[in-house]
Amino acid sequence: MLFFISFFMVLLSSYLFASTVCANNEEKNPKGPCTPLIWYITMFAQVVVSFEFLSLFKAIKEPNVLIINVLFLIAAILFWNKNKRPLYIPKIKETLQKITKALKRDKFLAIMAAGFVFMIVCTILLNLFLPVVGGDALSYHLNRASYWLHQGSLNHFTICDDRNLVMPINSEILYLWNLLFFKNDYGLYFVAFSGMITSLFCVYNILEYFNFSERRKVWSVLILSAFASVMGQATSLETDVFIGGIILASITMFLFSLKEKNIVFLFFSSLAYALAMGTKSPAIIAFPGVFLLMTYFAYRKCKKEAYKPLITFLGFLALNFIIFSSYNYVLNFIDFGDPLGSESSKAIHGFRGGIKAFVANYIRYIFMMFDFSGFRYSDYVGEHITNARQAILTFLHIPADLGVEMADNNEVNNRLLNVKMGTGLLGFLLFLPSAVTAIILGIIRKTNKKINALFAFGAMFFINIAFLSCTIAYMVFSVRFLTFLVVLSSPVLALSYLKKNSIIKLLILFFAMSYFLVMSTNMTGRGFGSIAKVILEEKTLNDARERIRDSMYVGFEGTRQFVYIRDFIKSTPKGTSFAIFPAITEMYPIDILNSHGWKVDTLLPEKAEQYDYSKYDYVVTMDKILVSTVLLKKTKDMVVEYKVNEKGDAYYPSYRPFTCVYELHGSGFYTNGTKGRTIMDSRCFIDIPFFEQRGFRAEKGFNLVADNPRDSHFMTIYKNMKK
Repeated sequence: MLFFISFFMVLLSSYLFASTVCANNEEKNPKGPCTPLIWYITMFAQVVVSFEFLSLFKAIKEPNVLIINVLFLIAAILFWNKNKRPLYIPKIKETLQKITKALKRDKFLAIMAAGFVFMIVCTILLNLFLPVVGGDALSYHLNRASYWLHQGSLNHFTICDDRNLVMPINSEILYLWNLLFFKNDYGLYFVAFSGMITSLFCVYNILEYFNFSERRKVWSVLILSAFASVMGQATSLETDVFIGGIILASITMFLFSLKEKNIVFLFFSSLAYALAMGTKSPAIIAFPGVFLLMTYFAYRKCKKEAYKPLITFLGFLALNFIIFSSYNYVLNFIDFGDPLGSESSKAIHGFRGGIKAFVANYIRYIFMMFDFSGFRYSDYVGEHITNARQAILTFLHIPADLGVEMADNNEVNNRLLNVKMGTGLLGFLLFLPSAVTAIILGIIRKTNKKINALFAFGAMFFINIAFLSCTIAYMVFSVRFLTFLVVLSSPVLALSYLKKNSIIKLLILFFAMSYFLVMSTNMTGRGFGSIAKVILEEKTLNDARERIRDSMYVGFEGTRQFVYIRDFIKSTPKGTSFAIFPAITEMYPIDILNSHGWKVDTLLPEKAEQYDYSKYDYVVTMDKILVSTVLLKKTKDMVVEYKVNEKGDAYYPSYRPFTCVYELHGSGFYTNGTKGRTIMDSRCFIDIPFFEQRGFRAEKGFNLVADNPRDSHFMTIYKNMKK
């Protein structure tokens, strides 16, 4: 209940504020698409700045959040009352009438719209019920919010996975807002869902800004929503579509600021982009392309005066970034000496390989558009696609693995696994041709304003790929970044609309409806049939949620590693204290137990000799070899005593109950010096005698054997015999 009170106050205060700042006509009735966008952005900004302020005093607690909500609401009411109490009333009826008229004129659109409604309903049902199950979400998206909750601040904490520390934090602050009141992950998927809805809203209004027909606007929105990865992210904690919606909001408000010469819209355009920069790094990568787009439209609208809105936008952006998005960049600088994060994280994700790697990455990302999510057609043509990509790289004399951090194993995706899904068949059948066509027509038909607008969005897509190709190493999981870039340029889909019914239009309808009706209910880990079976088999909905979270993605039959430790902790009396040396990164289900009566601390394996264990009832090691990407020293200060044999294996000349070795990025282990080298992680072994010397006894072990050795683990629970 307290969360809904907090949410309502944020909703209402943001609504009153947006209504007031947008009421610039005589009737004091805010009009246009900027008002709901400012409302949405203000809600986001209010939550972020509230938690960042409380974090400075380590005071993130329920009463304090509610107090700040009340203060914002009072300020909004006073501001609204002073300015003649304007109210934004959305023109839902008029918009629906226009859309209905367009659907009546095109039966294909009507059928597609019905499929869209079905998909939206299914997505809402999943988001209401489904627990957070994704590996990245349990590892850091949601996990870091749990740690923040228990320490009362957004500051860095002890964890073995540096993604919890170095990544931007704004979306996770939204998760923390929810977690603070519920102590559970109810409804968190609606954050990404709101980003999808915002994306669709902005595409519709951008096309309306350039006077495209209603049918083209509706078509573009429906096709974008039918992209596999867009649907997939709407029921996940991935933030690529979310920041896509935020940046499209920034572009939309920028366009209307030019049209109406409204500095308020310009300010909120910059605020939206600043919030995106504090949410995920691709927003920073895409900034040059987006700013070039803004420059293009500013010049077309303002000619020689174009520099004025651009400079104003940049000034507001700098201010908003400092206030709303710089918090974790500052923490990174304090803890790691670099606002972008630790040495190891930069080594893993950073671009390398020079001009050839840039060219290779560009080619790989273009070929990544050939995605068959949900269809087995790739079994017949996938090999030809990968062979074509390799042939181009070979022709250019570029090694296949140059600049690659995580390869795709020469496979064209056809699975519905969220982290590997691309835009699906509609991405390369409609979006890619539309983007290319927009550029060609923009060059040929320079006087056509509509074509020139789409030319800018098409060009931005390929410019953004260029910046993506030269800023980070290529990874198969970067398909999510590609989805983000597609969303930004999705207005080009207006070119793909066919007025006349044809076999091609029928084929497009078939694929769109397949995604709406079939794929949306059968994604990996989110299949309606499997979920319904679990619900029927369990006594309560909460039991069903936990069983789904605990299970592997396929069939909900396997058991994930964190389950064993979590269940053991829950079998002990509340108040029991645990020290855990993680070897896995899915720590959220364990750490959240701090909110339910147990005391759980995470320790760094390379620092094992320095801890006082007397205060713990149990110590848990979650594998034989404990890996940590959070190193205690700078690379140049690292000293080691082990040897390396001819095979490259690290070893100590004599047995020790506690040992650590350090892995160089891409080079195995080292023995002499680290000049010019970067250490990626520590790998520590803590044997039974180490804990016996400190008064502990091995109480229980779990030998988890998997077909893939990397998924096998041996967990040990030690009991403190002195307590």
